[in-house]
Amino acid sequence: MINKIFQFIEGHLKMFGDKFDLLPEHQKEQFLFRVSICKDDCLKDKVCKYCGCMVPEKLYVWQSCNNGQRFPDMMEEDEWETYKEENNIKIEIN
Repeated sequence: MINKIFQFIEGHLKMFGDKFDLLPEHQKEQFLFRVSICKDDCLKDKVCKYCGCMVPEKLYVWQSCNNGQRFPDMMEEDEWETYKEENNIKIEIN
């Protein structure tokens, strides 16, 4: 339960930071990658189908709630660059 409270705070803080362009680019890209995966269910319903947390806030949280079934935990920049290359992921930030 405590973990969900911390994730709630983390998601809201990062979403707030993203509105002011304070989120590092590699985290923003991973958020957008998660959005692309969840656009037809969790994002549409505004609730994560795995954990019941609010979406899009949950998509900013470091730890994935789906044990990597849909997407992995957030990665550091070098790990993310490797993951994008290995999985042919292209993310454009406008």
